[in-house]
Amino acid sequence: MTYQTKALATDTNSRAELNDLYGDLIHETINLNRNFWNALRKVPNSSDRAGYRVRTAANSTADSYDELDTITTGNSTRQRHYFPIKQVKVGVEVSGLMMESAKGAGGVGDIWAEEIRAASEDLAVELDKQVLGSAAVTSTDISGLDYLIAATGAYSDVADRTATGYAWSIGVVNTTAEDLSTTRMRTMISTVLDAGAKEDSLLFVTNNTQVRKFKDLMQDVQRTVPTSSKVGFTGQPEFDGIPVLADPNVTSGEMFLLDMSTIELRVLKDVSIQPLPEAKDARAAFISIYAALICTNPSVNYKKTALTVT
Repeated sequence: MTYQTKALATDTNSRAELNDLYGDLIHETINLNRNFWNALRKVPNSSDRAGYRVRTAANSTADSYDELDTITTGNSTRQRHYFPIKQVKVGVEVSGLMMESAKGAGGVGDIWAEEIRAASEDLAVELDKQVLGSAAVTSTDISGLDYLIAATGAYSDVADRTATGYAWSIGVVNTTAEDLSTTRMRTMISTVLDAGAKEDSLLFVTNNTQVRKFKDLMQDVQRTVPTSSKVGFTGQPEFDGIPVLADPNVTSGEMFLLDMSTIELRVLKDVSIQPLPEAKDARAAFISIYAALICTNPSVNYKKTALTVT
């Protein structure tokens, strides 16, 4: 991947010019990795809050009836909830001396472009960590899976996830200490399907240690006569037709089974780069995004913790 720039004085690098030069490459760098961030559905948001409606009770009039009975009507119970949009950034600054020195023998050439590339990689890691993390709504960080998929505590403006009428906000969480097994994974699948998850939207997300353990399990049951000198698996592993995504930023010992149709990233402003004023011999800018992660129905998502990691 090559980052190129044009000859511009520091004070003429407008926001539009910087995005023309680096915007596509920043996006490409952030989207390069196969991780949970890049598995998320990104949806435009029009304000500084990500709002959505949830159904907290079914229509109780669904029933059989006799001839000429009066038809009783009703409706679902729905509630409106909000998550605040969070701002995530990385700043870049390169001194004039460093830029000139980098052009010499043994240098990297355009150190400014190299620093933007490196900063984009660092931002990609931070974004992935946040959407997997446990930051509460009141935090400056994005509220991630460890916060959204939980069976206790406050959830956005819902004071108690277990209160009557708010059962939709309770994620399925199992904390039994155990080794990863196909039995556990199939229990996770049947649990979320019974709760109403969409089978074609399911995705396992875990760390590399658990993916290694999963491959070891599959190696034991898929004993075949080798047809070449290649050993092991290629491509993304699957279990019962459900992809298993490895992400090093998932907490050790955790595995999620997610209905991805209920999870989305609401984006007010997509990743972009803006210049910063400098009163010294340097060039500066920052790359940022305004976004929030929401889960419209945690009850069809499953979090398994306390899996052994050795």
